[in-house]
Amino acid sequence: MNYSPQRLRDYALWYYFRYYPSDGRLLQKLREKGTEDYALQVFSDIKHLLQEDEILASKIDNYIYRNKNYRYIEQKMHQKLFPKDKIQDYLKKYKQSWKSLLDENFLRRKIQNYLAKGKSRRYIFMTLGETSEDKEKLNLLLDEYLTDGESENIEKELEKTKHKFTSNPSLIKRGEFTQKWKQQIIQKLLAKWFCYDEVKKVL
Repeated sequence: MNYSPQRLRDYALWYYFRYYPSDGRLLQKLREKGTEDYALQVFSDIKHLLQEDEILASKIDNYIYRNKNYRYIEQKMHQKLFPKDKIQDYLKKYKQSWKSLLDENFLRRKIQNYLAKGKSRRYIFMTLGETSEDKEKLNLLLDEYLTDGESENIEKELEKTKHKFTSNPSLIKRGEFTQKWKQQIIQKLLAKWFCYDEVKKVL
């Protein structure tokens, strides 16, 4: 059931002051609740109240305060339907120096968390490394945390992967795997971005 113009206007004001959305998101919600003509009419009526530039700046600043990197911020702001050119323009003041937005303590926590989940060095590097400064920090920290390489995490992932390829526990205990199983396991580990040489050592 489509909202009447008055009800749609009331909804628009409630939604706007509840969520402070982009103009695009607000118009999208109006189209979901009313006809195209009503949506455009209501949007035009309240356009003078909208402050998209200020909202965009506030949301980006909040992401930066929360230690989110450029790639994450851009993705989230696109999902919220903020204009791409406005996102890029506002980020310019940070990107001009292209410095990391991530502090060392944050990177340490993220690395520890990823390693606890069995993630590979390359996965962590590709996920967190964005600027040259990020990558330099990451390499130093990963060297610190992975002094013995990735063998421990590969072994953890290996055990989990083995169970997915056979339902016979005795085969796992005896280490009796067909060449096909072994190849599939290697492919699975490589897909998780573990180093081939280290995988071969463990297997």
